[in-house]
Amino acid sequence: MAGVTYRLLGRTGLKVSNIALGVATLGSQWGPRWTMPASDADALLGVAIDHGINFFDTANVYNRGESEAWLGRALNSRAARDRVVIATKCGYRTDPRDVNSGGCSRKNMFASVERSLRRLGTDYIDLLYLHLWDGVTPVEESLAAAADLVASGKVRYFGLSNVPGWYAGQAEAMSRCRGWPVPAAVQLNYNVLERSIEHEFFPFAEMTGVGLVAWGPLANGLLTGRYRIEVQERRIVGDGRVTETFTTGDVDPFRPIVPQAIQCLSELAAETGRSPGQLALTWILSKSHITSVAVGVSSREQLLENLAALETSLAPEAIARIDRASHQTTPYPYTFLAEDIQELVHGTEPMRADRSVAP
Repeated sequence: MAGVTYRLLGRTGLKVSNIALGVATLGSQWGPRWTMPASDADALLGVAIDHGINFFDTANVYNRGESEAWLGRALNSRAARDRVVIATKCGYRTDPRDVNSGGCSRKNMFASVERSLRRLGTDYIDLLYLHLWDGVTPVEESLAAAADLVASGKVRYFGLSNVPGWYAGQAEAMSRCRGWPVPAAVQLNYNVLERSIEHEFFPFAEMTGVGLVAWGPLANGLLTGRYRIEVQERRIVGDGRVTETFTTGDVDPFRPIVPQAIQCLSELAAETGRSPGQLALTWILSKSHITSVAVGVSSREQLLENLAALETSLAPEAIARIDRASHQTTPYPYTFLAEDIQELVHGTEPMRADRSVAP
């Protein structure tokens, strides 16, 4: 690898950088761990643009809306708006007094877009994700609303985030059948410790062409090498002290596989001269199904550390070592796709890439 490269987002003609900058920390509303001063935020955006990042990921709830506002201000001050791709999201409730300020309804989607446009200081959103499914809104209501938002010019592309595979499949098929814009991308949690999307969403991406964007690539820092997991004591130790409030998204840090995977990354880091975090990012970028990886940082130094992963290449043997160290039990019904079961269907003849039986 050599620096930022650009990939088509799904079956669209939109080119996005293989590293996206997640800007949840832009703002002052979430406390010191998840915020930064406005001057630092502005400088961070400048570093990202200077290094070729053109894909910026935010949401209407990040830092209670300040993330969008600070991102828009920084981009507009550099006259960079039209050179970048802004992805934002709606779905989480934003006003405790308003029962309709969250969810996937037409009402909330339209209202959320209007508020995001004002905060971003722009007249269009490049990519609007549903941040999650609300569990009640019919998929056709959300898709029809998204189609109307695209037709209005206020949204260019539509995507999904944190949804189950059946929902993504239904959304893609219904969009095609009804002539609505097909979801351009699905954004999901994916890293060395959280690999469940490989079972459902990797095949989904192959079959449909929908792009996959990974979030949480370093499990909130757990894969950077700064922490030690004490499984028996159920403690996470960093900088010589127990970390009481560590969160990893959907990853249980006390599974036995976690210290095993971290140890593998540490050993490879010693062999390659790269940091465990860089190797964890390189591993994700080696997966052909992943279009872009959204990295979240709180400083210029962290961003440069992540960008250095683009200068790193891993041999197939090293990727296989990480795969083995982080291997997770295949859940049912994907066990029925295993080779020994498939032999009961096809016999022992190998299947070619064109899905025909080899002679």
